[in-house]
Amino acid sequence: MRSILILGLVLLTAGIGPTAATETDQAVAQLQILNKAFTSIAKQVTPTVVTISTKQDVEQVRRGRQFPAHPFFENPGYRRFFRDREPEERKGLGSGVIITRDGYILTNHHVAGKAKEITVILSDNREFEARLVGTDSLTDVAVIKIDAKNLPTAKIGDSDQVEIGEWVLAVGAPMDLRSTVTSGIVSALGRDINILGQSGFSVEDFIQVDAAINPGNSGGALVNLNGEVIGVNTAILTRTGNYFVGYGFAIPINLAKKIMDDITAHSYVRRGFLGVGLGNVTAGIADAFGLDRPRGVLITAVYPETPAEAAGLMAEDIILKINGQEVNRPNHVQSLIARQHPDDTVSLEIRRKNKTLTLEARLGEKPTDLRMAEAPQRKPGETRQLGLTVRDITPEIAESIGLADGDMKGIIVTDVSRGPARDAGFEPGCMIFKVRQGEIDQDIRSVKDFKTVLQRLKKGRNAAFSVRFGKNRTFLTLKIPED
Repeated sequence: MRSILILGLVLLTAGIGPTAATETDQAVAQLQILNKAFTSIAKQVTPTVVTISTKQDVEQVRRGRQFPAHPFFENPGYRRFFRDREPEERKGLGSGVIITRDGYILTNHHVAGKAKEITVILSDNREFEARLVGTDSLTDVAVIKIDAKNLPTAKIGDSDQVEIGEWVLAVGAPMDLRSTVTSGIVSALGRDINILGQSGFSVEDFIQVDAAINPGNSGGALVNLNGEVIGVNTAILTRTGNYFVGYGFAIPINLAKKIMDDITAHSYVRRGFLGVGLGNVTAGIADAFGLDRPRGVLITAVYPETPAEAAGLMAEDIILKINGQEVNRPNHVQSLIARQHPDDTVSLEIRRKNKTLTLEARLGEKPTDLRMAEAPQRKPGETRQLGLTVRDITPEIAESIGLADGDMKGIIVTDVSRGPARDAGFEPGCMIFKVRQGEIDQDIRSVKDFKTVLQRLKKGRNAAFSVRFGKNRTFLTLKIPED
């Protein structure tokens, strides 16, 4: 009804009847409707987004230039040279979203998680000292609290319903420019940009947008055209390390809200835990494992004494669905599991040796000892070298990937860490047959052969690895690290 009235107004103003409307008149009317939507959303959302100013003690490095640990953590104007390694106060700037009328505010861990002083500035310029309620570095979520009443609160949306191409607005305080609103579209979903680290325990399942986001936007709201918060602005992709060049990233609100609810209810995050290592199913792996196309997520390791082991999951299983929802990225699996609680039961549809099975796993609680992911218990005939986890090709492995008896040579890669090996093109599921460097020309028939030849390689020089992806053989080169 509103669109009809506006269209009619434009046509009458032009002095023509509806039947004689031009395409230009109709286009202008549509733009006016969109403009009205944007201004209405901005008025609704900006009072619920706050500016967060922080102070934090950091240790500076002698004669070095201090850069922020995260591109949003501070205004670049605070950078300076330091003469010695000594504690110094760093000022930070970010944003937050008011969730409850009595002052609970959602923001980023890198904004407030380590601050000794937190000041919240509302859109009406009122200032409050805030306390940290809790923080979670694995998702970059933090919750702070101010003593206030009857605050405007954000309307929470459903990030599972977000679609690529839909319009969004980003609201925050970039460069200390409070209550700034920018617009764009959702340009991708499920992004993992390796910004949180944490040895594979972190959860990165970001919404990617092209709405302008800059230092100070962190913790602010990403909203849809219904004025609903669908994400918490968190990071940018930039060559300079500081300023927006086209891509911003937000934590999906369903994940962020679950973390916040845990923090406010329990003072810590009760995160579901399965206990597996995960890898992408590439075209090569799909071919090697007999899939019709690349789909699902490869289990590269099942850690001992975990819910995954108890449920009967095995290395080289491929997870196709979790609770009926298709999964095709390791970070999507991590996000879905992280949104569950300990003792929740999840249904896992998996592919194993050309058969589709359904298993149920009762989740545990994510361990506080993150070293478990760094050094899982090794199986016989398995080792980790150069960021590669490799295994001997057993008859069981050969059968699962469709190898003929005559092809059971070499070793198989079961996991690849981020770094030079992954950059060189190594992937879980590829097989290594030979290593060459100068006069060294060594066939690889076992993990023992692989470990022996690596000890002979010269540091700082490239080595060539003869590998097989599915039915295709090629050489990958990797510079042997100095240490």
